[in-house]
Formats: sequence, C-alpha cells, structure tokens
Amino acid sequence: MRAPVVLLLLSLFAGLPAHAEAVAVRRLALLVGVNDGGPERVRLRYADTDARAFSQVLSELGGVLPQDRVLLTDVDRAGVLAGFERVRKLAEGARSSGARRVEVLLYYSGHSDDEGLLLKGERMDYGELRRALQGLPADVRIAVLDSCASGAFARRKGGVARPAFLVDSGIQVKGHAILTSSSADEASQESDRLGGSFFTHHLVSGLRGAADVTHDGRVTLTEAYQFAFHETLARTERTQGGAQHPNYDIELAGTGDLVMTDLRATTAGLVLTEPLEGRLFVRDAVGTLVVEVQKASGRATELGLAPGAYRARRELGGSVSETAFTLKEGSRTALSPGDFLGVGREATVMRGGGGGQAPQPALSPEGRRRLPVNVSLLPGMSTNTLQAGNASVENRLAVGFINGGTALGGGLAMGLVGNVYDAEVRGLAMSLGFNHAG
Repeated sequence: MRAPVVLLLLSLFAGLPAHAEAVAVRRLALLVGVNDGGPERVRLRYADTDARAFSQVLSELGGVLPQDRVLLTDVDRAGVLAGFERVRKLAEGARSSGARRVEVLLYYSGHSDDEGLLLKGERMDYGELRRALQGLPADVRIAVLDSCASGAFARRKGGVARPAFLVDSGIQVKGHAILTSSSADEASQESDRLGGSFFTHHLVSGLRGAADVTHDGRVTLTEAYQFAFHETLARTERTQGGAQHPNYDIELAGTGDLVMTDLRATTAGLVLTEPLEGRLFVRDAVGTLVVEVQKASGRATELGLAPGAYRARRELGGSVSETAFTLKEGSRTALSPGDFLGVGREATVMRGGGGGQAPQPALSPEGRRRLPVNVSLLPGMSTNTLQAGNASVENRLAVGFINGGTALGGGLAMGLVGNVYDAEVRGLAMSLGFNHAG
C-alpha cells in the first residue's frame, strides 16, 4: 500500500476569454466511503461517516448543490466507476447549460495498498483512477484519498504502511497539488473518540472555519491543509499507529490560492468571542463531533454550522466546562467564557493497588465551586457553607429565608425575605423583600 493517501490533483485548462470575470462556476462532487476492503482486511468503522461529513461541509459551505453530489458507501469497483460516469454526465450537462467553469471534487475514505484502492475485495488501481479523473470534462479536478492500514484503538486503514502514492509526471496539467495524509512509511488512522479518521476530521474542522487564519470568512486550500497537518500530527503522536505527517506538493502557475469553503454561505454561524480560549469540541443534537478547534484568546473565530441544537465542551488548564446552544436561521450566535459551566471529571480507581483518584469539584469559568442547589436560612447558615465552607460558590437553584452566596449562574433564586449575592446574578431572583447583587 502506498498507504495513507490524501491526493489532491488540480488540472487547470487555458482558453478562458478575457471577459470571464462573471462566468458561472459549477462545482460537482463524488464522495466514496468503503469500510469493507476484502476478507483479508479489518473492516473499518468510519469510512462512510467520513464521506458523509465531507459531503455535508461541501454542501453547506463548499458551493456544491445537493443535485451535484454523488455519495456512495460500501460500493465495489463497478460502483465507483458508475459514480464517475454520473459525475461525467453532470459535468457535460453543466457545460451545455452555460457554465463556463466546472470544478470536480473526488473524496475517498477506505482501504488501499501499493497498487490501488481496495473495494470489497476488488482493486481499482491508481492508473485506472487517474484515467477516470482525466476523463471528467472539468477545469479543476480535486481528489482527496484518505486511506491505509488497521489497528485496535486507532485502526490503521488498508494494509502494511508503505510509501505514499504520488501522481506521476506524465499527467499534463497547468497546475497540480498533491496532499498525503502521512509520510512515506506511515499509516492513516481512524479513532473511536472522533468517530472518524484523524485527517478527515481535522480537514473538515478546518473547512468549517477553524483554519481561517486570515479571518476573511473563507478557507483556502493552503489554510485547510496547514490546519489539518498540525492537528493530525499533534493528535496522533501517541496513538498505536504513530504520528502522521501529512505532506503536500502544490504547483499552480498563474493562479491564486483555491478557495475551498466560504463561511458566509451558511445562514447560521457560531462566533467564538475574543476572550474565549481552550480546546473546544462541538457536537450536534445526536452527539456527532462536528468541529474541534484550539481557540486562542485575543481574536474572535467564526465557524460555519447548520442551524440546530449543539453542545460545546471546553478543556482549559485541566478544567472542563460545557454549554448548550441553538443556532438559528439568519443569525450568528456568540459563545463567551461565561456561557460555560464547569463539570467534574470522572473518578477512577487505579488497578494493581493504590487508592483511587478523587473526583475534582466542578468549577465555573471564574473558578467558583459549582453547587447546583443551595438551601439556606441565612447566607451563613446554608448548604453552601456545609459543603464548601468559605469558598466562592455558584448555584443554579437557591431556596430559603434569605438566600446568599457568591453568584447565581443562570438559574433561579427564591428567597422569602430576600436574595443577597456578592457577584453577578445570571437568571431570575424572586423575593417578597429585596434582591441585591454585587
């Protein structure tokens, strides 16, 4: 196997007229995910998931219309060739309907060896793949192949790790770019924690805005690759398969960088505000990890996501906090440090003797002890005092004669006589007498 392969090939043709500034661009996509590489290969779990994730980001942000996507899962060689034929007809139709520029994207996730793709026990060799790509009537051709070996906790894809496959010099192009998901003697890996392959996960995160280092609302090929490179390397250094070092070779004469996604294309968006920092994991309503980003403070970051309900987990300096939010059609939603609530880490017991690791108390982003409920007679005579002593405490629900504490964190305080808090009150404070904050 020239195992871990992510190959990007762009064929740029001359002949566009000088007045082509306003030409229509049509972008088509063939997306293939095959878990079954044959009886001698470990069945993958997430190749089809990878293909769907790549398909979704192209649809939402990459300018690919639903009718211009061909998504294939667990197909054999004949199925892939049939997919190429469907895309060829779409490209011809785009030309005949007046499109002056046609771009085609191929994505593959699955098994491979040193001769080609392994599809349910059949091989599609790289020469045949190149010919199929060249046969598409397009101005730009992009192919991304994420494939290779097998493993346990981080399964390798495709077989024995060998040098990465590169396009030979015989292909006549005006420009080309070659990306590999790892170096010559390394293997690509997929992860149960991510629910997909490392490279595709980070590439998709980058395309959703994590890679937009210029903050212009667009993610270019170079930005997406550089983000995927650094994140893939950092997250695979301690896996069983070893560190992956994605590589590339890009030669595009006479052109600017290729824009892969436009964050302004989505009708909803998530803004990570300037003071927010840490590693953030964003999951959708069904728990699928859709974006992972290391956010630095000092500059806002926008992520392109579809409208819907999400949860975000934040890891910073050994502490963990979470928040839930909903992205609405036609608006941008901002997340700040104060939106996150601290959660306790799971207590564990070390095997082979020794004591257990005590569970860490849940902390708010401001470092306050998080106690969900407080029952009090007076501020100094309460369950807060019994559990936390004189420590700073933040509650979600407080009930008593006179409630008191450090802060109310987005909940409800009901005091018969009053509510007294040293810091802010986020939520609703109700009493027959008085309410005081700060």
